[in-house]
Amino acid sequence: MKCKTFLMAGLMLLAVCLFSCQPSDSHLQKAVNEKLSSTPGVTADVKDGIVTLGGEVADDASKMAAEDAVKSVAGVKSVTNNIMVQAAVPPPPPPPAGDTMKTDSNVVK
Repeated sequence: MKCKTFLMAGLMLLAVCLFSCQPSDSHLQKAVNEKLSSTPGVTADVKDGIVTLGGEVADDASKMAAEDAVKSVAGVKSVTNNIMVQAAVPPPPPPPAGDTMKTDSNVVK
């Protein structure tokens, strides 16, 4: 009977130790911010090991790079990627064909 009691106590102690060894959200936040320091315009929020990304980037490659960087942080359980990709600004349309500058070749100076 004593053996079972000691075994149960040992298992409970082990479970408490393993649970308390997980990094806190503040430590995860710091590590995530360090990973995202090279990606301007991206913010991160950490709650219970879940990271939510936000902000705006220029292209899909930057969005995925930020998510991959955060996933590599030890202790991150999952990542919710809410980063928006900026719409590309279209180039201005070419001038109409009949609207070219005309020069008067008869003017003599």
